[in-house]
Amino acid sequence: MKPNQINYIKAKVQNTAIIELENVVDLCKYIEQHNVKEVFIFDNATKFGVLSHQFILQIHSNGYETLEDAKTAFLNKFPSATDFYNAKKEGLCNYELYEMKTKFGIQDKEKLEKIESEGYLIGFEQYKTDFVAIQKANVAFQPFQNALELYNYVIENQFEDYNQALKSLVGGFTNVEEYKSAKEKGFEMNKDYKDALVNGFPNFSEYQKAKEEKVKTYLEYIDKHNLEMSSPDLPHDQSLLLLLLSKLEQGKKIGVTKLKILLEQTLSQYKTKDGKLFDWFKTSLKKNKDYISFLETNSEAAQFGHYDTDGEFLEIYQLQNRSIVIDGSNVAHNSQNGVPEKPSIANLIKMVRFLKTKGFSDILIIADASLRHKLIDLDKLPQLNDEAKYLIAPAGVEADVYLIDHVKRKHCLLLSNDAFKQYKMTDPWVAVNIDYYRLTFMITEEGVFMPDIK
Repeated sequence: MKPNQINYIKAKVQNTAIIELENVVDLCKYIEQHNVKEVFIFDNATKFGVLSHQFILQIHSNGYETLEDAKTAFLNKFPSATDFYNAKKEGLCNYELYEMKTKFGIQDKEKLEKIESEGYLIGFEQYKTDFVAIQKANVAFQPFQNALELYNYVIENQFEDYNQALKSLVGGFTNVEEYKSAKEKGFEMNKDYKDALVNGFPNFSEYQKAKEEKVKTYLEYIDKHNLEMSSPDLPHDQSLLLLLLSKLEQGKKIGVTKLKILLEQTLSQYKTKDGKLFDWFKTSLKKNKDYISFLETNSEAAQFGHYDTDGEFLEIYQLQNRSIVIDGSNVAHNSQNGVPEKPSIANLIKMVRFLKTKGFSDILIIADASLRHKLIDLDKLPQLNDEAKYLIAPAGVEADVYLIDHVKRKHCLLLSNDAFKQYKMTDPWVAVNIDYYRLTFMITEEGVFMPDIK
């Protein structure tokens, strides 16, 4: 409603039906919709009215000089015309800003303008909507009384804006650093973030998956997934038994009773403090006949040894019967006396041929993508492909990741002089198991030497 469209006319009411309106906004809407040009001022400027057919629509002026002022005051929450006109003289158009200046004594006009321009008046309304959720997340929270207190909270706690501050409060966070750290890891609620920290989870995604799988700690979560990685369809105790078989000494004979004892000892890793198996851990091996049936029928168990029915024992195969994965970059860079050589395909060919002479047939090589740019004899790569399967890790990802993953899945041997120390620090499975599978070597002019291969 534009002020220059309306003429204000002083008038008296005689014998005309009057409709008393309660809301100045409704009267202004009527004026706009019906293109009214004249507004009457009745009873010594105490009322505004417009003519509508045989009626007068009327509203109390409450001290406002014009309907425009009354509407502006209403929309900006001014309780009285006196406050509105006093604020107007000071260049303030919002009652909350005016109240901050008069009630709380803020004379810094720039601060008041920031509170308005940066949306804190709207932010305070949002805060009131979020208040129940904030109190639920943090019972010790002291409520904000106005937009000024919200503004001060944001500034004092170094939040970027009120949106970030309110999100942190709804999440139950008490400071911006903790909130940012949680957000980087995907957490919205402080309760979840604290629980994840206590139980070792690095991010919300894995924390949430663990909760869905009824897993309490990150180590327990890793153990569960490592068990399920190689044999996802098997009960967990069978997967664990396969892991045990893959680490038994070559050529050794072991009875079913001894296997049961070894498995029981290993199961302690998957039990709570009161000795109960984790809720998610599924079992199937109870009696000797269950073990025998598994050893005789499971194809994965058959790669580690042969069960002798007459002797009732499992004879573990020699290492040569096992599949083996080669750390391609490590072998190509073969070093002597701690001095690395320029990498060569020749080293890999020599190693593969040596393994074949020792009885190995299932041989895989995994190398870094960057290796081909360093090789002194790249032209020999086709020759290597004729000798063994050769895979290259994706650019930007270390081959070590795929080597370890392959060993976890297949329980195969790993040929490398790398001790994988950095992975031992971050992956409990690697720390406990990798050295059982890792074979070391040395390549000289005389040939290949491997102390673990007879």
